[in-house]
Amino acid sequence: MSESAPEKLAVIILDMARGYGWLPGSYGYEMVARVRRLKDAALAAGVQVFHVHSLRRPTDNVPNMSMKVGTTNLEVIPELEPTDQDIFIYKRYLSGFSHNDLDYTLRTMGIQKVLLAGASTDNTVLWTAADAFQNRYGVVIVEDCTMVHRQTEPPEAQTGAIRIIRNVLHGEILSLEEAITKYLSRRD
Repeated sequence: MSESAPEKLAVIILDMARGYGWLPGSYGYEMVARVRRLKDAALAAGVQVFHVHSLRRPTDNVPNMSMKVGTTNLEVIPELEPTDQDIFIYKRYLSGFSHNDLDYTLRTMGIQKVLLAGASTDNTVLWTAADAFQNRYGVVIVEDCTMVHRQTEPPEAQTGAIRIIRNVLHGEILSLEEAITKYLSRRD
């Protein structure tokens, strides 16, 4: 009996750009080092890394215009130093799949499962997980590499989003250590 080939994976890092306020000492900044460790493990394992965050144009009629074209706010934070292999995709609304070519790019690469990290768990991570599930990708949330990136929200916001991802979207919820061990150890 032959073993089946391992699922082809991608790591998607959500909303980790300068415009989201990821500064040393700021609320939630301690998560940045964990996301960096996830990214490094993915690269070492030959797993594709995507950076996905918002892009706004002057013609957009949306409340938050901080992620405008032509500003440094669109740059990935330096701590996650992009490599030539990283793929950048801009989302136009809440989900990482929103009005862009993320699904097309994943499909043409043969990706079957996505590991999600970044912010905010009750917003972009949740919407991206839902779209990934509806598009028939396996979904893994690296829980300690996600957070609700609004200090005023109660802990229940994170818990509720994780519950939806686990119970409704059938997502796998893993710690960083578990994700590295299960999915990002040397893949031959």
